[in-house]
Amino acid sequence: MKVILLEDVKGLGVKGEVVDVSEGHARNFLFPQHMGVEASEEKLREKEAKEKSVAKKSKKADEAEKKLAKAVDGAEVILKEKADGGKLYGSVGPKEISKGLKGLGHKVKPELISFEAQKEVGTYEASVNFASGFDATLTIIIEAK
Repeated sequence: MKVILLEDVKGLGVKGEVVDVSEGHARNFLFPQHMGVEASEEKLREKEAKEKSVAKKSKKADEAEKKLAKAVDGAEVILKEKADGGKLYGSVGPKEISKGLKGLGHKVKPELISFEAQKEVGTYEASVNFASGFDATLTIIIEAK
C-alpha cells in the first residue's frame, strides 16, 4: 500500500515522502497516529500542488532578498547616539542598525545583521546575511549627539 508520510518516521522516510508499506502497518500504526495518509490520486495531486506553491513562494522570497541585498550593499548607516568623550552611554548593536536601515527605507531584521556591539564613536563594518545566501556589507558610522 502506498502512503504519504505526514511526519518523519524513523526507518521509513521523511515528511512528504511517498512510501510503500504493508496494509497492516498503515492501518494499525501510521493512520491512527496521523503519521500518514493513503496515497490516492487526489492526495498525490494535493501534495504536488502544495510543493509547487512552496517552491513559487521560495523563489519570490529569494528574489526579494536578492533585491534587498543589492540595495543595502555598501550603504552607510549614520547613527547619532548619546556619548561623552567618544564613549557611548549605551551600546550600538544589530537592533540599532536595523532601525537605521529602516530610516533609509530598508526593512532588515536584526537577526540577519552580523555586528559586534560597540560602545565607542567611530566607523565600523557590519554584514547582513540573508537566508537565501545573499550577503551585503554596510558601513556603520556612530556619531555623538
